[in-house]
Amino acid sequence: MAADPSLSEIAATGDRLATLERLRDHLAREIESSQTTARDLAALSRQLQQVLAEIAELRPPAETKGTPLDELNARRAARGSAPARTAATKAGR
Repeated sequence: MAADPSLSEIAATGDRLATLERLRDHLAREIESSQTTARDLAALSRQLQQVLAEIAELRPPAETKGTPLDELNARRAARGSAPARTAATKAGR
């Protein structure tokens, strides 16, 4: 079984997201290490938060599922039916 590539090997590929993900993993291991001092823990935690924020910015947004009404309207539109009318529409508002 081949070893995972090192942080420097991933960084050399130019893949920013993969590099940040590997850095995230490295920081998490350092935070969990019994050798990490309280002073270092604070700095590592801040760095991890920054890396997580950058990862979130680079990742494509997850597909969000709408409300049940959105899903119903989408199914009706797919089969050619008119969308559901709300109570306000029915009352003439």
